Amino acid sequence: MAAGLNAEDIFQKMAEEKGWILEKIAQDKGAFDKYQKHSETSIKRGDFLCRNCNNAEIEVKCKQLYQHQGEDCYLLEYSHVKRHEAMQELTKSPVVFAVFERDGSKVVWGHLRMFTPDYILQTPEYSRGELYDRKNKCIRIPLRYTRPGFRVLQILGGQGAA
Repeated sequence: MAAGLNAEDIFQKMAEEKGWILEKIAQDKGAFDKYQKHSETSIKRGDFLCRNCNNAEIEVKCKQLYQHQGEDCYLLEYSHVKRHEAMQELTKSPVVFAVFERDGSKVVWGHLRMFTPDYILQTPEYSRGELYDRKNKCIRIPLRYTRPGFRVLQILGGQGAA
């Protein structure tokens, strides 16, 4: 938990240094209720809105990097991806995951990777079930499907720096 909150603080500082305009998203029950009443499935809000990137919702994570069949990957909870996907469907705003590498309980500074769940869910490996980890109920996110720094926000048409 501490690493996750620390990652959010680091992300916000890094983003502002690069010219990204962020707005912290309230995580209280009231903030969810006004969206949940319009959705038939469970939703999840991101941590930030990026105002100069099509109001993208950014979910900041801090994850341990590990090897799967010789490839560096992160594990991301499947339920989180699906709940963010439902939120994206509701708001029509893109969802972006920003993942920092975790070293124990610490955030590895400078190791920021980003991706959109849309991209992951459209890969041939996902379609064939190869990215789903049944044991952990997670989606395996190979680093090759992520981009360093803020490049994903630029790809989405954002106006800050990578």
